[in-house]
Amino acid sequence: MPERHAIAVVDDRAAREQAHQAGQDAWWVYLKEVLGHLRLPYQVTETAPPDDAKVLIYPTAPDAVPDGLEQWVRDGGVLIVTGDPGPLAALAGVSAEGLVTEGHVTLEDSPVWSSRPPVALHAVGGTHLSDGEVDVLARWLNGRSAIALRQLDAGVVLTYGVDLWQSIVRIQQGYAVTADGEPAADGTAPIDDGLLKCEDGMVLSFEHDRAMPPGEPDLVEPFLHTYPPPSAVPMFDQPQADWWCSLFAQSLWWAAEHTGTAVPWLWYWPSGVDAVAHMSHDSDGNIDEQGRAALDAFEEAGVQVTWCHVFPGGYSPDVHADITAAGHENALHYNAMGDADLASWGWPQIRAQYAWAQAVTGTEQIVSNKNHYTRWEGWTDFYTWCERLGIQLDESRGPSKQGDVGFLFGAAHVSFPLAPVAEGNRFFDVLNLPLHTQDLAWAGHSAVRDVILDGAQAVHGVAHFLFHGPHLLLRPPTRAACIELADEARRRGMPWWTATRINNWERSRRGITLSIEPHPDGLAVQAQAAEALPGAAVLLAVPDSQAGADAGPIVKEGTGSARKVVRLGRTFVELTADIVAGDNRWVITS
Repeated sequence: MPERHAIAVVDDRAAREQAHQAGQDAWWVYLKEVLGHLRLPYQVTETAPPDDAKVLIYPTAPDAVPDGLEQWVRDGGVLIVTGDPGPLAALAGVSAEGLVTEGHVTLEDSPVWSSRPPVALHAVGGTHLSDGEVDVLARWLNGRSAIALRQLDAGVVLTYGVDLWQSIVRIQQGYAVTADGEPAADGTAPIDDGLLKCEDGMVLSFEHDRAMPPGEPDLVEPFLHTYPPPSAVPMFDQPQADWWCSLFAQSLWWAAEHTGTAVPWLWYWPSGVDAVAHMSHDSDGNIDEQGRAALDAFEEAGVQVTWCHVFPGGYSPDVHADITAAGHENALHYNAMGDADLASWGWPQIRAQYAWAQAVTGTEQIVSNKNHYTRWEGWTDFYTWCERLGIQLDESRGPSKQGDVGFLFGAAHVSFPLAPVAEGNRFFDVLNLPLHTQDLAWAGHSAVRDVILDGAQAVHGVAHFLFHGPHLLLRPPTRAACIELADEARRRGMPWWTATRINNWERSRRGITLSIEPHPDGLAVQAQAAEALPGAAVLLAVPDSQAGADAGPIVKEGTGSARKVVRLGRTFVELTADIVAGDNRWVITS
């Protein structure tokens, strides 16, 4: 069954242990999360390519070239290596020529890329690649090669000089927060406010990774950071970490096509859903009149929101009952602002606030949380607390200032964060759901709305908008913006999901393992599922010869339907089916 395990990943345990013993992060373990989110099946090997592998990934270079690797490539295999190619340099046709601590990369036009980002992508770590007899697929801004492709007889070697894994993790998770971050020089993001919060550890650059919303006039300086904003300001307009994940996935689909191999992966959402919208509400102040104004606005908007409850106090019992009756999700809004007893940063404090939220809302299992004022300290301690409490999703990582609105942490997709080297670079059992803006027409200029929706749709992720009761009550433009936002997302085909629904869907997806093999009538697709996933879409990257005639592919065995779809600029065969717990099997024919 060669197609079932067409992609193989080299797991260099010795390299990982060596890095950990030296106190260094083994960033390349993050490949597991990238492939895990795709649900793209692969096999793990320690050295040489397995006999049935068509594509071999070295997430970090080996100490030596395995016997037979060059011949395997020449016979038609695709080898992908990330970072310094090391001993693989001769095979790759390029070598490392100078480390890059941080930089930007522009993508060249190439059949490998079916969908390219419209901006230069931020990279953390990597190397300049030497010139050689290769096709350059991407360049650092100084013109040096960053990603290269070498044809070797029937096979190919693709080298990422960019440290993909460190770049993705650092953009999403930033650095440890120990002090105020550096504010934007133009005055749009005064993050040096004496309060430790997520953006104080940000990696993306105010100078190089922002853009004005389309159609807005250039920023007039000096800018006065007031509410509402006097004008639109530059924003983080692209989900850069998601783009890196997408580019890597595109290279895998291209590699499979090059080898004439079919590869399955699981679409991020139910079939027919292009992207998802998420609305949250913070109960700051716990004033009944404001809570009821929010209830009224959300009812008119037709959105069930994730309602984050902040300690101390709480609404009256009637308001809490109405929030639950309206179908909103009760969540925690952990308060570490020092404005009340227990309102400080620490495990005992969040544990006590969690119990308080359970009591005032009558909700036994609180699934999600957002930190008040996006407070944050350290790097990942907070995720450890969430694990201990049973909080399965956190949505704290987002902006608190007008000039860092948008994809501040480069993501519209949920992901499981990476732990530090002291914890063996394990993955926390807490999904990260990014936050993109707060209170349109008050804390965020209305012009950012469509940029965020566009960015989430471009990578098929989640667009997350936060509102507060006081502004929905006292500021008619913000209330109107909330209603208009709800309608615009629906117009685009983006349904509104609560954090719990996003969490449950993603965790159910993660319990599905796909495989594919040739069948006399076409392709046999299998899914082993830990639990049911109704309305799922399995996407098949298949060679043109297997994609079906112009009339389209057909499900010959099993219950479901098949069609051709275009995702991220590439044509896939989409199998839509209700996946049941246990074994699932379909045969797709043309």
